[in-house]
Amino acid sequence: MKKSTMTTMASPPPPPPSKGSRKTLIAVIVIVVVIAALAVGIYLATRSGGGGTSPSVTATPTSSAGVTPTPTATATHSGGGANVAGASSLQYTVTDTSSSGVTTSTFYAKNAGTSNLMIRIEETESSGNYVIIINGATQQFWMETNGQWQDLSTEFASQWSTWKGTFDANQAVLENWIGAGDYSYTSPNGDSVKISNIAVNPSLPDSLFQHS
Repeated sequence: MKKSTMTTMASPPPPPPSKGSRKTLIAVIVIVVVIAALAVGIYLATRSGGGGTSPSVTATPTSSAGVTPTPTATATHSGGGANVAGASSLQYTVTDTSSSGVTTSTFYAKNAGTSNLMIRIEETESSGNYVIIINGATQQFWMETNGQWQDLSTEFASQWSTWKGTFDANQAVLENWIGAGDYSYTSPNGDSVKISNIAVNPSLPDSLFQHS
């Protein structure tokens, strides 16, 4: 199918969560891991790459979902039509290319539009790989780094706000997607963003939103 290009005059989508937000989140995990196991804590602190954020158990990553974009950005569409706004489950991959590198995040979400929303994010960036699970049904928050799972459910309230906001923003972005192919745009912060492998209402098992 030939790719078509459409200029969107409405406000373009916000950028995905900033890399600074992810480093702040990792800093929170470092503190928990140090308390649980000093050796693992040192390893994760090295992985986090600094980022200028002092580790603190009260640190709260902030989503960039509230960024106000300019109304002149363009978006490239390819394909046919989908009701993303009404979807109860979604799966997609976000590739964010910035001056500091490429971050790829695959999102799985179930029970969208309810307080039982469950989200799993599998992310790859220059500093390594990790998995985030935030489960509104059980009010649990887990993170896996290099095979090590940590229960961070004491941070559930703040992390729920952050990652639900991120998912809601992505779902709103995909309302402009026309049903097949990828959705690409330039975010207000200058990053090049592509959302690909989009599946509307996929069948996702509950086990996907539980730690191994």
